[in-house]
Order: sequence, then C-alpha cells, then structure tokens
Amino acid sequence: MMIKTLSIYLLTIALASCTPAKKEAPQSLLNAAHLDHLYEEIQVGDRRLGAVWIYCEAPDYRLVSDEDEGFTCVDDVARALVWYCRQYASTPDADGLEKIRGLTEFLLYMQAENGYFYNFLLPGGEINKTHRNSQAVASWWSWRAFWALSELNLLQATELKELQVRIRPVMDTLVSHMQQLCSPDAGVIDFEGISIPACLAELGADQASVIVIGLANYYLAQPSEEVKSLMLSLGNLLLGVQYGDAQTPPHYAFLSWQNYWHAWGNSQAYALLLAGRSLGHKPFIQAGLNEVRYFYPYCLEKGFLHEFKVVKTTEKLELRDVKPFSQIAYDIRPMVFASVEAYRFTGDTTFAGTAEQLATWFFGNNPARQAMYDPATGRTYDGINRDSTVNRNAGAESTIEALLSLQAIEKVTARNWLGR
Repeated sequence: MMIKTLSIYLLTIALASCTPAKKEAPQSLLNAAHLDHLYEEIQVGDRRLGAVWIYCEAPDYRLVSDEDEGFTCVDDVARALVWYCRQYASTPDADGLEKIRGLTEFLLYMQAENGYFYNFLLPGGEINKTHRNSQAVASWWSWRAFWALSELNLLQATELKELQVRIRPVMDTLVSHMQQLCSPDAGVIDFEGISIPACLAELGADQASVIVIGLANYYLAQPSEEVKSLMLSLGNLLLGVQYGDAQTPPHYAFLSWQNYWHAWGNSQAYALLLAGRSLGHKPFIQAGLNEVRYFYPYCLEKGFLHEFKVVKTTEKLELRDVKPFSQIAYDIRPMVFASVEAYRFTGDTTFAGTAEQLATWFFGNNPARQAMYDPATGRTYDGINRDSTVNRNAGAESTIEALLSLQAIEKVTARNWLGR
C-alpha cells in the first residue's frame, strides 16, 4: 500500500509540470515529528546544547542511554544539523533556527584542543573521552562534524552570520588536518588482487568521501587553490577504488574499505559528483555517474545488498561473501543522494527515477515487505534483520537518514519537475 502511495505521489509531481501554474503542490511525505521527539536541549555550565538521542526503543519510543557510550553523539547531531540546515534553506522558521543554533553549540562543545572531536556525551554533560569511538582523532565523527558545519556555512541567512563566523576557524583547523592525511607518494596496497591506494587502506574510501563532501561545500563558500588541490588529491584516490564496468560486476561500484564494498556510508559517488560540479572536473563527474547508472540498478535488481568483497584471479573480477543483510536507512541515503545529484547535474530523469526506486525501500519495497518509514509519525525503524524481520526501534541514525533521503528527492522534484 505504501509503495502505491509513493508512486501516486511521485506521479502527481510529474504530472504537475504539464499543468497550468498555481496548481497546489502534492503533500509532502516529510514528517520531522519523531526527530523533534529525539531532540533535547541540555544545559552544560553556561552553554545550552541541542542533543539528539542515539537510541529510541519500541514500543513506547523512550530514550535509552548506553552506559558505555552515552545518550547522544556528534555522529547523529551532525546528521541532524545537515537536515535542519537544508530545511532552513527552503523553509526558514524560528524552530529550525533554534535547532540549528543548539546543534551547532553541541558540536563546538565537543571539539578537542587538537581540533578533532570527541563523539559521545554522557548524561549530566560529561564528554566520554575513553570509548574507542569517542576519541578526538581523525575518524568518522570529526568528518561528519565538518560536513555539518560546511552546510551551515552555505546558508544565506543574516541571522546566522555570527554563528558562521564562529565555526570557520573550526573548519579551517580540520582542513589543515586533512592536508596531512595522505602522502602523494604512498603507492598502493594489494588485497586479494585488488589494488587500493595506501592512504585509503586504513582511512577507508567511505570516510574519505565524507571529507570530500564537506570540502566541496567549504570550497563553494570559500574557494581557494589550496582546498581545490586537496579535493583533487582525495578525489583521485577515490577514483582508484572504482571497479567493474557496464558488463562486469560490481559495475563501477566504489569500494568502501580495502577490497570490501558495504552499503552503509558508501558516499563516494555523491562526493565525486559534488566535488566535480564544484570544480568543473569531468573525471569526477563521469565516475560518479557511472556508479549511479550501472551499479544502483544492479543493487535494486538484487533486492538491495549489505556487503561483498571483490577479488581478482587470473585477470577476472569476482564478488565473494555477498550478504543481503542487515539493511538499514544508512544503506539507502547515500545512493539516493548520488542519484539526485546525478539528476541535478544532467537533467536526465532516469536518475531521478533511480532515486525514487531506491526510496521505495522505506515504503515496503524491501525483503521484509514492510514500511520502514511512517509518514504519520515520522519514525523510521532501525533496520531489517537477517531473517527479514524488522527492528522496530527508531533511533536517530535511521530517522535522520530517511528524512534526508526524502528531503533530497522532494527538493529536486519541486524545483525541476514543477518548473524552477
């Protein structure tokens, strides 16, 4: 039923472009009510911070704090800030403004003296500095913070100018760290016949893609030869992990880490399309388009995938250890973003159609045959388990990743199909 509802909604949008002006736009499927439920303001000393619950469990959808980690984290606050910034760009309101301010204050509070970020915050406002996924190092949470701040930096809003001035030194420090990540002479490392740029062997192409996304935004707001050079360097490394072709699996997919591809966080195509558009660099654009054009239909045909590894034997590429589960919203959003960006760049509605097909995962086109996102409540369930059952908890990651996916699709349909 939900697939049919989404199809009718998308068809309505498409038909609207052929009808006279002043027709009412179809009702949005976006509902931020559950994200608002996950949002909490906390007082830490003289600072008021906006936090987002990591875990939220069925059936009553209450806050669950992890004693080992904490109750909120930079990873999810950054996701939320990206969402609210993009919403504010199109529909500014007082509530969104306050959340942008609160979430940004949280990120600034979590920055360490070395310029990187701690990740987890414990109840009571104490920063968790001991958990291995909460140390102030070059890792996911620091790059996500950079991406989120770069989205804020792009907003054209006088009411945010003061905050934007405060975040620029934070971003500048991270850019200086990024410049030290990779040596241009590092060479490659072989994993089961697959050659990977040595810098990405541990960093991972997936993490590097988040850096490139943030840099592309940063460059748009503050262009410089220094940042351009860094984007080109990292983007060229990403080109080195693309394998297959139109006929050969994995059909231009970008590997995530060493010789493994996994769906979660695989933002390489989106990063290269964004960077390619920012720089006018055709090799990045073509590489991103190739993954969207050939690999995403393959994923859809297979009923979505969780991970696999690529090996090369006697000049032949093989996919091994192919796993369909688990499936989560964070698998889908990167592909939706890349498909939408491909459509924005080319105007080819095939890419918009791919984005919509991918988004049907949220509405029942998945192995569980159940809706994962509920427009009535704004909840997105945390995933589909290996036995095709649904994890009905609805934490920050799944909720925000779904909202970002639908937000991206609705933004381009409203602007392009309805006539910009």
